[in-house]
Amino acid sequence: MNGEENELLQLVTTTYGPLLSQKQLAELLKRSHQGLRYSLHCARDAKICALKACSRRVGRRVYYPAPEVARIIAARDLP
Repeated sequence: MNGEENELLQLVTTTYGPLLSQKQLAELLKRSHQGLRYSLHCARDAKICALKACSRRVGRRVYYPAPEVARIIAARDLP
């Protein structure tokens, strides 16, 4: 982990906790909840695909681990 990723992880963890809901993720990305849901459903961007891949289902809800979200957001370019 680099410095930028560590700072982002600390910010995300202190603000939202270890797991982010879709609503919290949308707030972090400054998008509407419905817009994020649509983007995740029709994933074309590399970062959106990575976010979709790191999602975890707990019952009927979908959560995103804070360390993975920080890594994806801080990544300059994803394969």
